[in-house]
Amino acid sequence: MKKVWLLVLGGFFFTSLCFAQDYYALVEVLIKNDAGTAFMMNTVTKLPDQQACGKVLSPVNLLKTQYQVRTECVSGDKWEKLFQDTFANKPTGSIYISYRDPSGYETRVNSKVLAGANSSPVDSPIKETMLWANAIITALEKGGIKNARIIYPQKGK
Repeated sequence: MKKVWLLVLGGFFFTSLCFAQDYYALVEVLIKNDAGTAFMMNTVTKLPDQQACGKVLSPVNLLKTQYQVRTECVSGDKWEKLFQDTFANKPTGSIYISYRDPSGYETRVNSKVLAGANSSPVDSPIKETMLWANAIITALEKGGIKNARIIYPQKGK
């Protein structure tokens, strides 16, 4: 009888691992500089459950008094497919920063320059993008993160 219970418990454990999906904490911050340029900084953190997602997003909500911020916690096949290459540190269409945060969660950051505060992204010159990426890496290192790295875009994109 003990063997049957062990098999049943093992089956439940295995099934829960097979069907477990990650959650993603999405943060989008609209930042305008003194020169009138607007850009969107996007951060995605991969998390094991919805509770951890809420904990990651909670302090971000404090930024809402200074910036236009949107946050969301998402999960599902659509999101798994969308972020699959990014969390495998594969090149995508644009440059992004990859690192593991102090809690051990994988995080990715990118930035897009906007034509205006309420418009769509435009291609920013590579020199400006590299300055942004290096500034983010420096800020992360000052904050104690030593594993941040730049993931360069696919060639020809």
